[in-house]
Formats: sequence, structure tokens, C-alpha cells
Amino acid sequence: MIKKIQSNPYYLIEIFSLISGALLPLSFAPYEFFWLQFPLIAFIFIACLEQKASVAFRRGFLFGLGWFVHGIYWLYYSLYFHGGMPAPVAVTTIVLLSAYMALFPALAFYLSNRLIKTSKINMLLIIYPLSWMLFDWLRGYFLTGFPWVQIGIAHIDTYLTGYAPLIGGLGIGLMVTLISGLLALTVITGESKNIIFKMTMPAIAMIYIVGFLLSLINWTEAIDEPIKVSMIQGNVAQAEKWKKKNYRPTLQMYRELTQQHWDSDLIIWPETAVPGFKRKVPYYLEQLAKEAKESDTDVMLGLFTRNDITQRYYNSMITLDDQVYLKRHLVPLGEYFPLRPVLGFFAQWVNIPMSDIDSGDDIQPLITAAGQKIGLTICFEDAFDRSVLLDLPEATLLVNVSNDAWFENSSQPWQHHQIARMRALEAGRVLLRVTNTGVSSIIDRNGDVLHMSPQFKRHVITADVQAYKGATPYVMWANYLLIILAVIVIAGFYRNSRHSGVIAKK
Repeated sequence: MIKKIQSNPYYLIEIFSLISGALLPLSFAPYEFFWLQFPLIAFIFIACLEQKASVAFRRGFLFGLGWFVHGIYWLYYSLYFHGGMPAPVAVTTIVLLSAYMALFPALAFYLSNRLIKTSKINMLLIIYPLSWMLFDWLRGYFLTGFPWVQIGIAHIDTYLTGYAPLIGGLGIGLMVTLISGLLALTVITGESKNIIFKMTMPAIAMIYIVGFLLSLINWTEAIDEPIKVSMIQGNVAQAEKWKKKNYRPTLQMYRELTQQHWDSDLIIWPETAVPGFKRKVPYYLEQLAKEAKESDTDVMLGLFTRNDITQRYYNSMITLDDQVYLKRHLVPLGEYFPLRPVLGFFAQWVNIPMSDIDSGDDIQPLITAAGQKIGLTICFEDAFDRSVLLDLPEATLLVNVSNDAWFENSSQPWQHHQIARMRALEAGRVLLRVTNTGVSSIIDRNGDVLHMSPQFKRHVITADVQAYKGATPYVMWANYLLIILAVIVIAGFYRNSRHSGVIAKK
């Protein structure tokens, strides 16, 4: 098979690499063709196997470029339709961001081929999967990180999710690349294909069997009686959200929907439900707090708060008894400008309200509401597993509030919802996802959706929710166990390659 690939004009493999990467986002919500990942990743493994490091870099980069341009195309809605950025500039921005992200898989293949010389079996089953995982992990950290469309997330409805409480979504991604490597091995083995097939298929089956058995384990235990929660999806269109004429009607709408559910223990509004600043609505909040106290109900709502000393603003969630959570991880270009000396020129094209604010501290006191400690994330913070883990195992309930109206009827709200499901499973906690236009839902500790609001409709989810205590193994060791083991293994192969005097060609 490798000879057939190598016999083709080089540009055909490059084109196939780009197309294969572009097909990869079809494995995520809302399409959910998760099985596509296996042949696509197997292809790029084969395309890079036994190639010069520079060729592996090029093919890995093109694969990544297709992967991320399709995976984050929805940024166009926020940049062009809601941010006022000229269409050519918006498209260029998305391509440049995708090209930056494509460097991570490209470097994974380049360094694997450049620094390590070992058997094809070892490359497919050890080096490529571990390198992919390491660089995908780095993608979530470098320059604040953007870990969107990580491959493990797509498998939230398969038996591979049994591994999530142990090794997280990143570890599930490692399992996916391992299975892809096993499939690639069956393709390239030539005359011994039948023998290899009889070995690889049982190995793949065993991965799924172990995942299924792990999914039967309850890693956390219920605490206290269930609480009654109401989650308000206000459905305010992004184009209308910041218009002055809609300010008071929006406040009135949230208040009326809240008053209809004073029999709940906890009521949650979405991110920036109040389209403005806390200091502008003191009387409104005082009256709401008075009603909440009379009904013995806690209310959490999103708005902007200000530091009176620095005069800087924060994207915040507050309670009516003055507890505050300040968003820790800001959205590049939407809430701050990274590398301002280099990228500051983008400011002239971006017309997004509150696009230059401050971030809160990583360690903040947990908000206590309805007798439970709440692990809070705002917007895309839940895409970062480390942000959710900051509040665990102390938090007994997880809440993510968001405003995915920025991205209209694209795949982004569904991708985001899929990520939230993985976070709930990793933590062994119920996660309440409260958004402006959808997808709002209650997700149980197994990552399953219990209740969901219809998208783009004003809706309130009311349900009894169970809190949990305890820690999954993943909460205790996060990604560090996998990363340390991967570095040790790859370092061992590199050392052997150095001692054998055989390092791959550039």
C-alpha cells in the first residue's frame, strides 16, 4: 500500500491529505459520523510513514488545515455578521488561525519522522498516537490555547467513553489514534495481511470491551436530596442583544420568567443575560433579590462587573447575595487581543461590544447556591478540561453558561454541547448548560442528556437535579499521567535511535 501511495504524483497525496482533514469535522456534532475518524487518521498515518520529515510535515499540515478550517468555519458568523469585519478579512483570519493550529499535527509527524527510527509497527501503534496526543495537548495551552474539535470528544456516545473518568477526552483521542494505527497496519502488511488482521481485530475489540466494562463503574456518589433547578433560555438574537430599545424588554422578560419559577431551589440565567453592567441595574437586582429571599430561591445570572480600582470590566456570573465568579479564560479577538503589538491592528475591523476586558484569577471561591458548591465556567471555558478541574473535587454541581448566538445556526453550538457532555463525564458530575439561544441542557454524570431546550426558542428547563461528591481518577491526575508517560516512552525511542546512529532524513 505504501508503494502505491509513493508511486502517485506527490500532489495527489497532498490533495488527499487536505480533503481527509476537511472530512474529519463530520465526525463531530451535529453530524456525528464518529467512525470517519478511523479511516481518515489511518490514511494520514500511512501517508506520512517512512517519508522524509519535511514531507510528513507538509502532509500533516495540509491534513490539519482542512481539519481546522472546516472545524471552526463558524467564526465567520461572529467576525463578519456580528463583529463587522470585512468578509475577506474574516476569511483570512479563519484561515490564518487554522494554519496556526495545523502546525501542531504537522510538527507531530515531522518530529516523529525526523528524530525516531523504528519499525512500522512501533510508528503506527506507539509513536504516531503518542505524538498526536502530545501536540493536541499543547494546542490547548500554547498562546492561551484553543483545544476545539479534539478527536476524543466525537466519541461521547460510544463505549470509548468508559475511559473518560480515567484518562479524559484527550485519552479517548489516544485510543482513537491507536485503533487507527491498527487499521493502518492491516492495510500495509502485504502478504501477511491475514495474520495481522487476526491480531488487530481482537485488539480493537478488546479496547471497546474494556471501555464498556469501565462505563459500568460509578466513580462518584450522590450527596443530599435532589434540588429543583430552572434554567432560562431567553433566546435574544445576537443582532438585537445590545440595542438600547431592547434593554428594558430583555430585563423584563428574564424577570417575568424567573417569577414563574419561584418554587425552584435554583434559577440560572445564561451568560450576559443582562446586556450591560451590574452598576447600571442596582434597583432591578435589589427587587429581584427581595423576591428571591421571600421564596427561598437562589438566582445566578450573567452580566458585566467592574473593578472600582482598576476600572476594568469582567464577564461575570453573580448571585443575588453578592457572590461573584469572574471569567478566567477569555476569547481571543472577542474579549481580548492576544499579542497586541502584532495583532492589535485587528481592532480596527472588530466591532464587538466588550471586546477588551480582563480575566479573573484561576483560583476563585466557589459560588454556593441551593446548598451546593458550583463549579462554574462561562462560554468556551469548558473546552479547557483544566478549567473545569480547577473546581474539583470540591464542586458538587457543574454549571456552564454561554451565548452561542454569536454563531447562529452553525455546527458550533452542537460542538460546544458535545464538549460539555465530555466534561460532565470526566468529572462524574451533573452539568447544567444554560445558554441564550441553545443548546441548553441538563447532562448527567455519565455524559447523557436528560433534558434539552429547543434551539432558537424561549424556553425554561425545570427539573430535579442530583449533586455528587467524590473524585474520578481523572480529576486526581488530569492529563499529567498520560503526558508524562508519553514523554518517557518517546524519549526512550529517541534514545535508541540516537544510539543506533539512525536518525531519519530531513
